Amino acid sequence: MKRNEELVDNTEISPASRKEAQEVISRVKPQLEMLAAEEQERQRREMESEEQLRTEQAKLAGLEDRLDRLEKDLGNNPQ
Repeated sequence: MKRNEELVDNTEISPASRKEAQEVISRVKPQLEMLAAEEQERQRREMESEEQLRTEQAKLAGLEDRLDRLEKDLGNNPQ
């Protein structure tokens, strides 16, 4: 993309080459913009997933603590 932009700005190349470079830019630029938007969406989903993972890990740690306390209580009060 950058190379083609430089070609368009280069006055030393032929008009046909400049036109070809501009056409490439016209085709590639929307694709790059779409890929950038997709990447942002992926990053957003990844952040949400990581947050959900941390929440679930905290819940699990709480349940494990509770289980440890219950096991300790059972060990102290055999019936």
